[in-house]
Amino acid sequence: MKTILRIFALVILTGALISLSGCTTDRDKNNGNDTVSEEFERERNELRDELRELRNDIDREIEKVGNRLERAKNDNELEDDRVELEKANRDLTEERTRVDKTLEDIENASQETWKDVKVAARNTSQDVKAAFQRMGNELEALFEDDEIQD
Repeated sequence: MKTILRIFALVILTGALISLSGCTTDRDKNNGNDTVSEEFERERNELRDELRELRNDIDREIEKVGNRLERAKNDNELEDDRVELEKANRDLTEERTRVDKTLEDIENASQETWKDVKVAARNTSQDVKAAFQRMGNELEALFEDDEIQD
């Protein structure tokens, strides 16, 4: 439960940081190519770091689901949870793949393609965070049962 709340807090904080990082001034845009290049690198690094953090959160959740799935395979009483855990594992893996693809797009972006890549990356980030939050809510009951038994 605490882990889910921490993840939820991280998702909200990351969303706030994304919305704040989108702000620029006209002065920044008029400082020449060096400023554009620096802005491009800064934005790319920020978005890359955010997505890597999201991927790490997903990896940790996949590990938790995997551990719970192993217990479900060995414990007949948890057989009903196994189907939900397998679905969650597949969904989390798909979301991680989306994040990895977006990270690859960011790495390959040029200054000319950055505007489109940035929009797509932010959309992917928001979509994955929303899916991650939904999955967390769905799995919360399964992990609460696990904490009660421990």
